[in-house]
Amino acid sequence: MDYDGTRRVLTKTVLLVTVYYLCCSPVPSSASRDTPQQPATLTADQVLELERIARSDERIRALVGPGELRVFATELEPDKIESETYLSGKSETLPSRRVVIIVFNAKTSKAAYALVLHQHRELIDVHGIDVTEVPFSREDAEHALALVRASQAAHRELGEGLERFRVLEPGDEARVPFAAQALPVQSMNPQDPCSVHRCLDLIFRTERGYLSVRAHVDLTAETVAIERGGHHK
Repeated sequence: MDYDGTRRVLTKTVLLVTVYYLCCSPVPSSASRDTPQQPATLTADQVLELERIARSDERIRALVGPGELRVFATELEPDKIESETYLSGKSETLPSRRVVIIVFNAKTSKAAYALVLHQHRELIDVHGIDVTEVPFSREDAEHALALVRASQAAHRELGEGLERFRVLEPGDEARVPFAAQALPVQSMNPQDPCSVHRCLDLIFRTERGYLSVRAHVDLTAETVAIERGGHHK
């Protein structure tokens, strides 16, 4: 079945979703109350601590199941209600800062969301989410390329040169004569597996330019479909 009419390639960062690790930082005493709190980047140790908290939480484990977990930390913003109260002068307490983390288990294809009060290292909201909400990473691109290399259809289209291709990250200025770039894909058609699965397209570039072949990879089902000129093979 042709799903192309309802699939869209996501325009956000292709391989490594921009990840912000932000935490509570003190506001200098000379700062004006009208000055909004500025985010501060977590140290490597603080990032590791967040990952440890997520991996050891029983609620998260119950949601995603056993196995190796990927942990993503997203942008943190001060609590909106507390910020309004502070800026209006009704409270002298600085707004609390919170980190949102997403935990993904590729083995079980399950994911969880957690809101962390960073000051207290406390998870105040934990619930399951669709795997389509999980950010893509280089690990996904490498997995997709490995699936393509194992595909007989891909070898028929790309020949022995398929083994030369390497994953190229967005903005990478390294000279890669055979580059594979990943484009996350989401389908709006409920009959398309990619409406509920994690999918991406791999496009291939040589020193002569982009090839007319692309590989559509369903990471959840671990299937590969080769497309040339919009037609599946």
